[in-house]
Amino acid sequence: MRRSLRTVLTLAAASAATAVVMGAPAAASTDPQPLIMNPPTQNWGSYYSSNFKAKAKGTVKANWNPAHTQNDVRIKGKLYDLDFRTLQQGGKCAFVQIRVHHLYQPNWKWDEAGAYKLCNAGHVKNFTFWKHNVDKVRIRVSQIGYYSNNLTKRGAWHQVTI
Repeated sequence: MRRSLRTVLTLAAASAATAVVMGAPAAASTDPQPLIMNPPTQNWGSYYSSNFKAKAKGTVKANWNPAHTQNDVRIKGKLYDLDFRTLQQGGKCAFVQIRVHHLYQPNWKWDEAGAYKLCNAGHVKNFTFWKHNVDKVRIRVSQIGYYSNNLTKRGAWHQVTI
């Protein structure tokens, strides 16, 4: 009986030591994870003009500094012209407008960031640009005349928060 008790106690001590050694990494993993400074790319769209003959979609990615007080934002997208009518039939071009709201600005102040026009039905126009210290992006898809700058068939403004 003494020998079996000694064996049981030895096994218990060995398993306790193993639990302590194995428990150290488990305890370390319960610490909170650090903040992600560079979140993954965020998709936006597909957004359409009011008559669905122009479309845009894309991505937004923000690279923040370690203090999370400044950033560089990449806005990337594709503009699609879905209007197959000729000019004589009233065909128009696809048009996308992009506005940005900068960090530390009043909520009502939006700056024009970019505008792209595509006059080739069935084709795609790629665009990419960078802005600094941005916290929100607004995107609107419309149609525009081939020879004019008058917007028609304006879509709604869509906001992407970074």
